[in-house]
Amino acid sequence: MEKEEDQRQFFKDLGATAEQTVEEVRGVEEDYFAGLQNMLIAFPWVADIAARMQSYADQNFVDALAFSRELSQAKDIQDFTRINVEFAQRSFKSIFEQAKDFLEACTDSAAKAIRSP
Repeated sequence: MEKEEDQRQFFKDLGATAEQTVEEVRGVEEDYFAGLQNMLIAFPWVADIAARMQSYADQNFVDALAFSRELSQAKDIQDFTRINVEFAQRSFKSIFEQAKDFLEACTDSAAKAIRSP
């Protein structure tokens, strides 16, 4: 019984640490995109790309926070493994979709840059 309790506390602590890390990185990301937005005023044709990148980062942080919360609910190593595998699968799918969308945005921005005087 004590071993189960120790495992649950371990996963709870691990999830809390992961959540704290995600929150700290999110602060750095927000500062980065604020600086990027200031630089992009001179390049309006890339504003859409920057907005999309920020949207991807925001969604990735939401996903990472959900993962850390789910991780803290793991009951044992099998549950922990399942949570990690499911998160990896969702992440790969999301990355693929984001890359496809990003390529389209880059193509559109390049076309706008060529057309602008």
